[in-house]
Amino acid sequence: MTECGAAAPLVHAATHLRFSDLPQAVVTMTTHCVLDTLGVALAGTTEPVTRIVRQTMTAEHADGPARIWGTSQSTAASVAATVNGTAAHALDFDDWAPGSGIHPSAPILPALIAVGEEIGCSGAELITAYVAGYELQERIGMAIGPSHYARGFHTTGTVGTFGAATAVGHLLGANADQLTMALRIAATQAAGLKAMFGSMGKPLHAGRAAAAGVQAARLAMNGFIASEDALFGAQGFVATHADELDETPLRTPFGDPWHVLETRNKEHAACFGTHGAIDAALTMRGTPNFDPRMIEAIELDIPPICIGVCTIAEPRTMLESKFSIAFVTALALVNGTAAADQFTEAALHDPEIGRLTQSVRIRPNPDLAKTETQVCLRMHDGSVVRASADSGQRSWFDDVSEQDQRIQSKFCALAGPHVSYSRAAVIAEQVDRLERCLDIRTLTRTWTPPE
Repeated sequence: MTECGAAAPLVHAATHLRFSDLPQAVVTMTTHCVLDTLGVALAGTTEPVTRIVRQTMTAEHADGPARIWGTSQSTAASVAATVNGTAAHALDFDDWAPGSGIHPSAPILPALIAVGEEIGCSGAELITAYVAGYELQERIGMAIGPSHYARGFHTTGTVGTFGAATAVGHLLGANADQLTMALRIAATQAAGLKAMFGSMGKPLHAGRAAAAGVQAARLAMNGFIASEDALFGAQGFVATHADELDETPLRTPFGDPWHVLETRNKEHAACFGTHGAIDAALTMRGTPNFDPRMIEAIELDIPPICIGVCTIAEPRTMLESKFSIAFVTALALVNGTAAADQFTEAALHDPEIGRLTQSVRIRPNPDLAKTETQVCLRMHDGSVVRASADSGQRSWFDDVSEQDQRIQSKFCALAGPHVSYSRAAVIAEQVDRLERCLDIRTLTRTWTPPE
């Protein structure tokens, strides 16, 4: 099977997508994704992984038109995409797509904005390119299904490369042949191992996917030729990275549905697989007279897909703690939140959190949805408290704008300490009007601390 058969509908849809094709709900959700990604990236700029990646990459490419977010430094587009993509995933607080399991924006937006700064694109052009990349990316992720993830690949690093390449190609005006070639080039660059979860390697996946997307699109538009079997051939991406291919998502038209509307913006700064447990724990903690010191043991029923992903029993670092469902459950029960500022060395060594972490027993339950968790607390007095939660439910009901305030509040809380709270509020207002922006460089130059 070649791209001529399987990828043609996706390439045609992505190539011909125009801003006028987008419903207002899609435009609004895209601005939410931009603001959410920028907020977690600005907060992630001080993380050790981001500092190391920035220092290493900029030593090789000191100058260029693309800004490293949260700083006054500019560099080459692929370097900025690497650093900003890493920062966007450093806290594991960035958005998530329930169909594919990808963190969709961390690879796409850093690549797109870096190139957009080079050419001075408009906000409407950026939004359209983002949606083109997102919709193609999600369909490929769904087509290769859970076997890709089960084999040990991190979809944000692998499939995210296709999203970034598509978004950048669209922004640069790629035709169908050029975009097809960009996807072939992306296929041989797509990488990311689940073995890296809980380490600096995981956020680097997003940064490398963003940079690879920039490079794939540019190589294609400069005449680079890659094998037509790169995606669907006998030794191509799908054959080597998945057990099977479901062509149905590949043939599903853009808008039927708009997958971007399914995006989940995280409320807790940990692996999404832990969110059901956190939500259930917070429900329990909110009951009158609740006292975590009365808990003797904690039992968690979790979906089998989470085993080995977020089940680190004894986290040794803060990065590992974000992939420990036992730790985050204990953290939520003791502190009443799992926000970014709760993941500290003090929390990691807190005796009460440690006691509860050690008391957790985990059972895989195949009857649960992949975002669902059941929590049972056994108290010292012999009583039992139960709660369950499904974190896959969207936070809005009828109109995506219902979550405007929540997204803006999360952004200001994350970005405020880095760019000032007053500037964060201004940035939030500017991104809300992104579709009317004539040149995104007027926005990106404000993504720094005030002088």
